Parts: sequence; C-alpha cells; structure tokens
Amino acid sequence: MRIREKAALALSGILLGTGFVAGAPGAYADEPAPAVVPAENTIGQFNMAGGNEEHGPKGNEVPDALVSSVNDRNPALMTLQETCRDWNERLQSQLPDYTVVFDPVTGGDGTTARCKHPSDFGNAVLFRNDLGFDAATAVAHPLESPGGYEQREMLCVRSESRKTVACSTHLTVGNDGPHLRARRHEASVAKGILANTYAGYTKVLGGDLNDDALSGATDNFYHPNYQRGAHGEFKEADSPCGNEIKRGFWIWTFPPAYIYCRSGESTHSQGKIDYLFVPSGTDVTWADATHATHSDHDPLWAGVVI
Repeated sequence: MRIREKAALALSGILLGTGFVAGAPGAYADEPAPAVVPAENTIGQFNMAGGNEEHGPKGNEVPDALVSSVNDRNPALMTLQETCRDWNERLQSQLPDYTVVFDPVTGGDGTTARCKHPSDFGNAVLFRNDLGFDAATAVAHPLESPGGYEQREMLCVRSESRKTVACSTHLTVGNDGPHLRARRHEASVAKGILANTYAGYTKVLGGDLNDDALSGATDNFYHPNYQRGAHGEFKEADSPCGNEIKRGFWIWTFPPAYIYCRSGESTHSQGKIDYLFVPSGTDVTWADATHATHSDHDPLWAGVVI
C-alpha cells in the first residue's frame, strides 16, 4: 500500500474512531497497526416530567437545566420521556453539537397528548452529531397499548455507520390488573421489535418502565443470567453488580442481606423505575442516578465502552 493511501486510511480511521492512530507505528509502515482502544462514552436516561402537575407548567428552566447537564457531561446520547415539543426545540437551539428527535404520543381520547403547558407531549432521543445517528431513520414503534389508554411507544434512531440503534420508551403506569397487563404486553412488544427489527445492531435502550426491576415487565429486557424469570438480552447499566450478569450476592451484615443484580439506585419516589439497558458484552465503567430539581424522576447516567 502506498504512503498516500495509508495516510488517507489513517484519516478515515480517526474520523470513524475505529482505525489507525496518526503517528502511531503501523500508520505509515508495513507493520501491524496497533490495537484500537475503544473510547468510553457517557449515556443518559431522563423523564423530564412534562406531564407532572408540579413540573410540567414550568418554562425554559426545565430544558435549560438539561442543557447545563449535557454541556457538563458531553453524553453520546440521552433517552428522554415526558418531554414537550417546545422543550425539545429549546434543547435543539441551545445544543448545536446535538440533534433531538421528538415524537408526540396519542392520548387515551385519540388526540395528541399534551404537556401540562400548551405543547405536544411525548418521547425523544438526543444524540451527539459526530456519531453517525441520522434523524431521518427515527421510527416511533407502537407498543399495542389497549384502547382508551395513552398509546405508548418506543422511539428509535439508528447510526448505520456504527450499526447502532438508540431507543427511548415509556410504559403504562398503574398497578391494578388491567394496567399491569398492559405494561407487560407493551414490554413484550418492545422486546420483539428490538430482537427482530434491529437484529444485528448494537442496541441501547433507555426508559421509564413504571415497574420495579424484579417485575414481569422488566423480565423482557434483563439477560437470562440475571435469573428471576429474566428472558431479555441486555445488561442494566446501573446494576449493583456492575458488569457481572448473575442472580445476586450476599452482604454479610447482621442479619445477612441478599442483593439482587436486578436492582439499583432509586430513580423515583416509587423506587427504581428508570433504566439504561446496554448489550450484555458492554463494559460499564460507572453509573449514577443524580438529582433533578425540575422533575420527579432522577436522571440516570452511565459510562460505557461498546
């Protein structure tokens, strides 16, 4: 290979983050290229509470607080729920290095759902523009919610260059029999879409699942090695077991306590109901549920090497 060809290949590798490193051995010599060290990226999940009576009526202070967090953390992507069209327009205007894809959901009366201020209500995916994600690939997948219920969805955006998809979902709330059955069905539909429509993709799923980590709904996402009925494909980023996918472990206190790996930090007054799922082989370097002044949910963050 001629030097000019190698130089071009080196540059393309740097732009893609998957090739030669300029100036490193192998970039301009007939010797093996050094192994590429995968980069850590921050990902996030957050319910912005646009449907909450306390937080939904607020103005730009809500998206501006998230803008500050994004500028501080420089995440690769975030999955968002209970967000509002005008809040997303504000995010887009204040974050030039990012794109926000928003999709409104249909309310139980068959019309577009509305936030607690005059704006459409729905889900979003925010992604950094250097990762190959394309807003034109966005698809809002219906999750077959019952008639008369808010029609829940899973909004997905793809990066074809990286063969990666990021999805945001929000499942039905309520613990009586009909709502519980609706939520479990929605989760099952989401699992099928991820397995079939996005077969072969690296998948990141974030969402407000409105259920606890040992529930029948979350069974659909947790990898089977987590046990307790899990039959999904993912690792949960904020598991107390870190990168280990297993049932759990004992803490030898008095009395001893058993910690399930299907658990984690609380993200709401109800406990853990927000999740960040990543491929089972992903290296999760850290995870944290932080505090939000303008939401009844806590943002969930993780550092991952995919």
